[in-house]
Parts: sequence; C-alpha cells; structure tokens
Amino acid sequence: MNVTLLEKYIQITVEEDNEFLHKALAYAEKYFSKSYRLSRTVLILDDGERFKKDYLVNWAYHAFGQDEKHQKLHNLIENLQNPPKDTPHLDTTDSMQSPIEEPLQDLKYLLDFTYLPIRIKIVGKNSLIERVKISLRLLNTKRVMLKMDKANSVARRYIAHIFEDYYVGCDRDEIYLDSTKPYFWESIMNLISFKVIHNVILDFDYDSFKNRGGLGSFDDSFLTDEERVLRGCYMTLECHYQDDFELVKKNYLKLAKEYHPDNVFGQDEQVIESYSDRFRRIQEAYEKIKNYLRAS
Repeated sequence: MNVTLLEKYIQITVEEDNEFLHKALAYAEKYFSKSYRLSRTVLILDDGERFKKDYLVNWAYHAFGQDEKHQKLHNLIENLQNPPKDTPHLDTTDSMQSPIEEPLQDLKYLLDFTYLPIRIKIVGKNSLIERVKISLRLLNTKRVMLKMDKANSVARRYIAHIFEDYYVGCDRDEIYLDSTKPYFWESIMNLISFKVIHNVILDFDYDSFKNRGGLGSFDDSFLTDEERVLRGCYMTLECHYQDDFELVKKNYLKLAKEYHPDNVFGQDEQVIESYSDRFRRIQEAYEKIKNYLRAS
C-alpha cells in the first residue's frame, strides 16, 4: 500500500480488505462532487477542492506508514552518500544515474501535485507482489549490464547494494558493473540467488549469468558431467567448489532456514512456489555434495 506520483495523477494503491479503503471511499463520496467509481478504481477530479485532496493524501500517507518508510530510505541514502571511512569506494565516474538520485516522493513533494486528479486503485490481497527478472548482458570487455524486465526502484536499490563491489552506475531498469575486478565472475555466480525483498521477487536468469552474457561459459571442458553438476551444487549453496564441508553445511542450514516454505505460509501462491522450488534445490545440492564427499 502506498501513495505515489504518476505522470497524470496521484495514485493511492490499497488492498481491498484494508480498513482505510472503506473510510477513504466514504470520504470521497461525501466530500467530492467529481468522484467516479469504476470497477477497481475511484477517480477524483475536483480541481477546486485541493485542500480536501491534500487531506486525503496526507491521511493515506500516514495510514500506510509511508512517513516511516521514507525516513528509513532517507537514512539509507545519507549512509550511501556519506559512508564510513572503511566503506569500499564505488567508482561512479561514468555518467550513469545513481540509484539514489531519483526524486523522493515524500509527503511535501506529493502535496505539491494535488492539483492533479487522485486515483484510488483497489487491488486484491497479495497482488502487490511483483516479480522482477534480472538477466546479464555483456556490453564490452570492461562492463556488463544487469537488465531488469521492468523498472522497479526497490529491486534496483537492492541489486546495486549486493553488487556494490562492482557497481558503476544505473538507469531505470539497468545496472552497470565493472567486470575487470579480480574474481568478478566467480563472485557474481556466488551472489545471485532467488530473493524476496519487501513485495518484490527477484528472479535471476541463471543461464544468462552462467553464459556470462554471451561471452561463453567458464572453460570447464576438462570436467566430467558429474563434476559439472557438483560445481552447480556448490553455487546453489552459495559456496566455492573448493570450500570445506563445514562451510558448505553452514551455508546449507542458513539457506534451508531462509527458504523453508513455512516462512511464507498463507502468502501469494507465486511466492510459495518459488520458495518451495528454491528449498528443493538447496536440499538436493546438499545431498549430492555430501554423497560425493562420502564416496571419495
């Protein structure tokens, strides 16, 4: 649930069973003469009732806890712009937009635009969950791009954070990384994994990463089929194939706990399915590594 400024109107997105919705609909019907109810939206067009629109936006903003979310984001940006002295320096010399340069839609900013229509969008429970697929593309010998299939600020900020050691810059749905740093490809393969961040599912296109964006897979022609499968198991457990078994077991327990389907009981079916699939692959990878080490 949130209040956002779009190109032609301010949108209040709210779930259909939220208590705020029923109060907001009653408020719109009572105080706005140009309030139009469609199947899943309410459009408020009154230009002469701006103080009432200010009240509605202010009310929704605080009802959704957006003031607290904005403060947390503001603190995060402060930390990124003024990092501690021991924080690794990020190369931002390229002319690409930083993920923290986009305008923040705080309350004061939103209220400057209440001359626009207000749209109340009614959504089903858990339908706010969005899946963002991320693939890797090779730009040149020094740069690779992580391409999102749709623009999403939450996904963009999180991806920039987890790849911060290689981060160069970004655009709305693209993130650029420096591929010249030591062990770049090995580290990238260990970092990617299915994640759920807030209401966003990050789904990394494993094949495009494994193929290094078209550069070709690592030279493993000397490996047997069993060894290739085994190395894939280590990657699934976010380990290097030379890591000792104690580290493998530690990562297995951490990931199995994180992606156990019980953690998302009652949530969106897509999330449950993703967790179940990830949990199954974690279990299978651990068993294969354990059995291989026992046999050897």
